[in-house]
Amino acid sequence: MRLLPARLDDQSRRSSDVTQAMNAQRQAELAIFRYGLEARYHAECDRIDSQALGDVLRTALDEEMDLLDWGLSRTGGSVAKAELVARKVSLQVDINNRRIAQRFGR
Repeated sequence: MRLLPARLDDQSRRSSDVTQAMNAQRQAELAIFRYGLEARYHAECDRIDSQALGDVLRTALDEEMDLLDWGLSRTGGSVAKAELVARKVSLQVDINNRRIAQRFGR
């Protein structure tokens, strides 16, 4: 396909050149449209994933802190009981982190 315009004295090829040029223009516009659509799709997916991850992290942190507060309120000043609480909270943190990393990739 020639990218130069058809010569004016070449009328027989002129219409086919114009048709080819119009088809090429349509294909280019369609390719650009599809590219933009795909880019918007990926951006929206990323936005949704980020929102979901934020929700999951806030929920996990709330639960971990609730367990810590509840456990510490029951220790009665006992260092041994506080250590047990710390271990359970640490276990919950580890489980949550693994689950979140698995779900959202890492």
